[in-house]
Amino acid sequence: MTYSKTQIIDHLQQIHQFIRQTVADMPEEKLFAGTETQWSPADYLKHLIIANKPFAKGLMMPHDQLGEMFGKSDNGSMTYDELVAIYQKLIDEGLRAELAPSVTPVNYRMPEGVTDVKTYLIETWDDANQRIIRALEGWSEGDLDTYRTPHPAIGVITVREMLYFTIHHNRLHGNDIANGA
Repeated sequence: MTYSKTQIIDHLQQIHQFIRQTVADMPEEKLFAGTETQWSPADYLKHLIIANKPFAKGLMMPHDQLGEMFGKSDNGSMTYDELVAIYQKLIDEGLRAELAPSVTPVNYRMPEGVTDVKTYLIETWDDANQRIIRALEGWSEGDLDTYRTPHPAIGVITVREMLYFTIHHNRLHGNDIANGA
């Protein structure tokens, strides 16, 4: 299935609200209950924030600058299902976020002076998602299929494909959060 920009925004907003409400409703002892080998729900949220914030920043760049940095696609975008299948194949072959230290929760830097970590994480999650949505205002349907951006495991993909990944990735880890990780 190919999602329009409006459908992409709807999916991102629904998943954002699901995760936000799940975290807000979760008792702190459950939210932060993780081990050395198992991320806590808060760790999954940190991972999503780390993944979403740079993408939002990239979406705010001038389109021609993205084109110069990563090229343009002549083939358009694959469908949501095709992108998810490629990512799932990588996972099946052993891809793990833990193998990419830049997106692991241990690399999440909490600002000094934060005393209410739960509220801070929720607000940061809200901000990351709002930045993606706001940035999309400047993108046409054609631009989403033309301009490309890097994904750390998949390679250089179109902006629409990265949005598909973001939907899938947020949903995947939103379920991890909801299930208590």
